Amino acid sequence: MNMKKTVNIIIWVAVLAFLLIGAYVVYNRGDSAENIGDKISDDINKDGNAKDEDGGTEQENKIMAPDFTLKDLDGNTVKLSDYKGKIVFLNFWASWCGPCTSEMPEFEEVHKEFSKGEDAVILAVNLTDGFRETEEKARKFIADNGYTMKVLLDTTGSVAQDYRIYSIPTTYVIDRDGSIVTYMEGARRGKVLLDILEKLK
Repeated sequence: MNMKKTVNIIIWVAVLAFLLIGAYVVYNRGDSAENIGDKISDDINKDGNAKDEDGGTEQENKIMAPDFTLKDLDGNTVKLSDYKGKIVFLNFWASWCGPCTSEMPEFEEVHKEFSKGEDAVILAVNLTDGFRETEEKARKFIADNGYTMKVLLDTTGSVAQDYRIYSIPTTYVIDRDGSIVTYMEGARRGKVLLDILEKLK
């Protein structure tokens, strides 16, 4: 076997190993995200407090969601802390993002369901960078689809930065006291949000 063939074999083995490792990582991330709605009940007791490994509560170790102030599509100032006492589903999205737009119809239905009570709310934070996503594009997308959920404009990217948003859609679940329960990357079914709400009530 000459040197050129040996080098080619080494390159192909390296490429194959890289692809297999990548597929394993993606599969495992998807699996954990897909089942997060079911697993959350294992980490929360009936009072809504996170449990530690010994079965006790970790109230003192709760991670509080960073508060923020953004404008909605009507120009109103909205603070996350305005919703303390409710369970908040904080969804980061953009109109150019296919997975984001695919979950929107079900999120809208969940929003309508939430509107019947006082337990929960969806806040849809648009990554309005002014280039790929502008306020006009976001506003047109919402209007064209007749969505009524609360949309907030993150024009500086500061909120996305505070929440370490590296991919969208990402949805944070924030408890009534303002603490982060969990987060989910990738598009979600509306039922996942409803199931989480039931487990946190």
